[in-house]
Amino acid sequence: MSKKVEIIILSGFLGSGKSTLLKELIEFEQKNGRRLGVLMNELGDVSIDSAAVPIDTPLKEMLNGCICCTLQGELSLQLSQMLEEYELDVILIEATGAAHPLEILEACTHPTLVSKVEIRCIVTVINAKQWVENRLSIKLRKLLIEQVKHADVVLVNKVDQVDENEIAAVLESVKNINTQATISIVTYAKMNLSILYDRVVQSSERSYEVEKAHVHHHLHLRTISFSVNQPIDRVAFLQWLEKIEGQLHRVKGFIYLTETPGLYLFNYAYGMPIFERYASEKKYEPVLVFIGEDLNRDEIEEELGKLQRLT
Repeated sequence: MSKKVEIIILSGFLGSGKSTLLKELIEFEQKNGRRLGVLMNELGDVSIDSAAVPIDTPLKEMLNGCICCTLQGELSLQLSQMLEEYELDVILIEATGAAHPLEILEACTHPTLVSKVEIRCIVTVINAKQWVENRLSIKLRKLLIEQVKHADVVLVNKVDQVDENEIAAVLESVKNINTQATISIVTYAKMNLSILYDRVVQSSERSYEVEKAHVHHHLHLRTISFSVNQPIDRVAFLQWLEKIEGQLHRVKGFIYLTETPGLYLFNYAYGMPIFERYASEKKYEPVLVFIGEDLNRDEIEEELGKLQRLT
């Protein structure tokens, strides 16, 4: 019988740092000579996070839905196709922030897959400041707790944004939710990746009593995307983001800025904006994806139009 392909599931709410961790894992696996594939899921109809994946890495993308509901069947199908098309040692699954880790696990243990794959671990990344300030709705807070509860490894990320007392409070809270997980305190999702290979938790050991927290029916998360064909002013853009009505959890995309040439990868999570100059062989059209609750599509589209007309 051939060796099973290991699966590592990356869980965590929007903007917690999963894509940064994914990049670290890809580099780690490649340095160790392991053949890897990546399966990514995004809520919107445009892929942004896939920019973190090297061109020569096998990649499957699932857009416009959450793995744990509308795309669960497709996840099983994409995994099957990846296993047929490539000789792999490990597959990294980065789920959308609205996914429940156990339901991802359930899709990975489809009857057609169980003889071919082995779940290495579930890694949940949390944003320390977001956890401390606890501004999310009750339903989203429940989802974060579920993501921590079912993790094998919990990364308390972005600890540079909180003080020592707050870090201690986060650690105590996480330990109360999950007494078995390995907990790592990190910045920029930089962890000792060998932790992920210390043990294997068989899927048969897990409980599948999942509290429903699906993106469409329960959380009221909305994802909308817009082409951004003209450069925009950085300062005006950030000022506008602070004023958007509704609860804005995440903005990501590719944009041009008026003040400097070149395409930028933009990430905005929990009030923290990051602009990174984008240089890669992959070509991306300028676009922005907004994820949040009670977002007004027409209003956002109108304001983006105004920002582009300022140029």
